[in-house]
Amino acid sequence: MMLARIRRALALAVPSALATVPALAAGPDVGQTQQQGTNFTAIVMFVGFVIITLFITYWAAKRTRSRADFYAAGGGITGLQNGLAIAGDYMSAASFSASRRWSMPAAMTA
Repeated sequence: MMLARIRRALALAVPSALATVPALAAGPDVGQTQQQGTNFTAIVMFVGFVIITLFITYWAAKRTRSRADFYAAGGGITGLQNGLAIAGDYMSAASFSASRRWSMPAAMTA
């Protein structure tokens, strides 16, 4: 029974994976290109973002005393905070879905 499920899943997954191979191929040669300079502003912003994220993680870890504190934030999540988290998840997924549609219009016609 389990082996049949695996075979069925592979029978669906392998052709789908092979169908994406042409999309991964390089495009035509565009000729000579110029190398861009290093974008130090972007590097500084990235490193700053990572440092802030690590600081917040460290701060939150120090406040966690038990498993219940970790998983349920100690019961301190308000309805507004929960709603904002759900809305953020929804908008993130929606923007990802939309970006895939915009970047691959051929997939929408198939």
